[in-house]
Amino acid sequence: MRQIPSSLSAPRTPELLRDFEQFKQLLKQRTGLDLNQYKFEQTYRRIYTMMEHGGFRKFTDYFRHLAADESRLRQFIDRLAINVSELFRNPEQFEILRTQVLPELLKRSPFLKCWSAGCSYGAEAYSIAILLHELAPNRPHQILGTDIDEDVLARARRGVFTESDMRYVPAEFKTKYFRAASENGRTLYEADPALKRYLRFEHHNLLSDPYPSGFDLIACRNVVIYFEDDAKDRVFRAFYEALKPGGYLFLGNTERIFNYAQIGFENPSAFFYKKPITEVQRWRNAS
Repeated sequence: MRQIPSSLSAPRTPELLRDFEQFKQLLKQRTGLDLNQYKFEQTYRRIYTMMEHGGFRKFTDYFRHLAADESRLRQFIDRLAINVSELFRNPEQFEILRTQVLPELLKRSPFLKCWSAGCSYGAEAYSIAILLHELAPNRPHQILGTDIDEDVLARARRGVFTESDMRYVPAEFKTKYFRAASENGRTLYEADPALKRYLRFEHHNLLSDPYPSGFDLIACRNVVIYFEDDAKDRVFRAFYEALKPGGYLFLGNTERIFNYAQIGFENPSAFFYKKPITEVQRWRNAS
């Protein structure tokens, strides 16, 4: 889930704050999305701005407007969780993934199980698929992409990207793995079926749903920065348990795990956190 900045200020009368608490309860009951797990300042400002632009003065009135139309409610979730992503975003980090992390993982296993958590419309998942196909082609790699937004998951399954999505894709990959086509006056790029066969996209809420497990690599980039500290800690600990011994967690360039050692991680390079190999016996005993 990725948010964007909203207006710098929003009024906070006692009445509005009480009304906002009721809005959050109603939204959780209807959608399962618990806004109490997200940073209050950003969430309040963002929703107040949307409410105001919609012509409403009360959050609960705005909710009733949203709840009256399922497509309207989905659009609200999509706007709240503005999905901003690009293939190979922060190329220097993907270079570490290509030259160090994936080769190390492939030495221990002929094929890898990966998870792109908070995958948006799939740019990160397709980037990982390209690297795996380059390093170890035609093996049964599994890449799970998850998000809370059903609309972006549908887009991820299509594997179609815009020019701006492609700006960091190396020229040789762009030619090799994408087919360009014109649609409504703009150029779109569809991913090759060779990549799609590795990929599966499903709905998942990091703050409430059970976590899948047994992953060699989990990428969760520019997602948890919007969570409250307690929620971040729970997510990082759940990722640790979801990794195989020796597996890696790959974060975004604005994210850090300050208590990584307390959780059990090693931190071999910036943005990469490793579950120690020494966990292997405990993991085998538990499985």
